[in-house]
Amino acid sequence: MFSGFVILLLMLFIVADVIMRNVFHNSIPGGFEIAQNYFLPLSVFLALPYVYGTGTLPKMDLLMHRFPVGVQSAVIYLLLGLEVLVFLALTFFSFGYAVDSLDRGRAFPAGGLLLPIWPVLFLVPVSFLMMFIEAVFTISKNVARGSVTYSLGTDAPEGI
Repeated sequence: MFSGFVILLLMLFIVADVIMRNVFHNSIPGGFEIAQNYFLPLSVFLALPYVYGTGTLPKMDLLMHRFPVGVQSAVIYLLLGLEVLVFLALTFFSFGYAVDSLDRGRAFPAGGLLLPIWPVLFLVPVSFLMMFIEAVFTISKNVARGSVTYSLGTDAPEGI
């Protein structure tokens, strides 16, 4: 929902920039940099945990149904374990980068001004942390249920 609102704001921003260019022969100062450093990361990282949690992201299950159930379970647990490790590492390192950016006051030039980038950078570790929590919940649900599924999402297959 928030990501869709950010995309709507991005569309309005682009329309305003096009009108400014065509009517007033001058674009919004720093418009490209603002879209690149604020709108695009917000639209992606606000939506990423949602699409991961609902099972919208494609999974590596093309050949899974051809393997025996025991192999399928082992592969799914292996993939979920790898996801947990990757999301934990991405959370840790992106949080360190965001804190470093805050300490240094990292900014980007846009239209003659220096605009801070560090507030957007804190969204990245939050997004990966939510994906980490989702993967941990998926593993714990699989262990508690005794059957294996690759996602908590409603679009995912219920069992293999």
